[in-house]
Amino acid sequence: MTPKEMVAYRFVPGLKEPQRQTVPVPTPGPDEVLVKVLAAGVCHSDVRILEKSDTQPFITYPSTLGHEGAGIIVRLGDRAASDITAGSSPRLAVGTYVAVLFTNACDGPVKCPRCSAGLANVCFSRPMVGLGVDGNWAEYVVARACTVVPVPGNDPTHPRLRPAVVAVATDAVLTPWHALQSVAEVRRGQTVLVIGCGGLGSNAIQIAKHALGAATVIASDVREDSLALARRLGADYAVPPAQLKALRDGERLTIDVVVDVVGIQATVDAAVELAKAGGKIVLVGLGHDTLTISPLDVGVKQLSILGTFGGDCRDLAECLSAIGEGKLTPEVVERPLDECVQVVKELAAGRIRARVALIPTQP
Repeated sequence: MTPKEMVAYRFVPGLKEPQRQTVPVPTPGPDEVLVKVLAAGVCHSDVRILEKSDTQPFITYPSTLGHEGAGIIVRLGDRAASDITAGSSPRLAVGTYVAVLFTNACDGPVKCPRCSAGLANVCFSRPMVGLGVDGNWAEYVVARACTVVPVPGNDPTHPRLRPAVVAVATDAVLTPWHALQSVAEVRRGQTVLVIGCGGLGSNAIQIAKHALGAATVIASDVREDSLALARRLGADYAVPPAQLKALRDGERLTIDVVVDVVGIQATVDAAVELAKAGGKIVLVGLGHDTLTISPLDVGVKQLSILGTFGGDCRDLAECLSAIGEGKLTPEVVERPLDECVQVVKELAAGRIRARVALIPTQP
């Protein structure tokens, strides 16, 4: 029996902490599903939204935060229940274990210029889940049926695909997966440099090395504990930024792709300097609002500077399969949902290294 009310942690314009509120459990529309949240991730994007609430509000109205989520479908709208797969069986049903995709594309591949061009991940005709539409920092969430992805095996007790892992996979794995596979098009045998070895960066290392077959993966971070983690996850080299040029030259490495998961001026400058002529630089991190890039420096090496954002349902399904197959293991720490405010404070203060998943109290 689904309760009538639930606990949710909500954004309120002008306030810099998520507000714990008791709100009605939402009712899914015809094309939607109601998901009982088993885990919800916390991201630096959430921290930035809250920090700028009173000066540069990304959201201008109260809503539930949390753009990373996993759970069990407990109710389906009429049209969602009739969504049939190629095997003539329902794609979704009550009891289906799903990941919730935050990008929330319009799903109009004929009329939408972005969706029809294979850019559903940057279709913003609808607000994103947890970033305008009520999200996963709650006991239940409503999502459009086309934006939830069944988890392989349909088993929340699977040790590789437990809810905390699936929740953070919807951003912390999905984003570097899309960046490396779809945008940079990393190929087997290439050399990849990952700048920044936090939540997204640690997953980028594993994706490049173990899923896409990069021959050499270089990791760089200012924190020694992050470099140690990078080595454990499969990086062939892991050094501070100041040692990157000497490493490249001393080991005669040719860096095909640089993935900047930090996104500040110093890391972009390093990427431009270190990438090979004709190489690719993918900007993932959002550390600075604006960056300066020299057209001459880029031109004389004929570099490709590439943007990326999130991913689509196909990317997410591929991520989950790779995790289930053991090709990558996201680093995630579980905390109770009611520690939401404290987790946000700790993340803002830099006291959290791994990704955190909030776990609602289960009856």
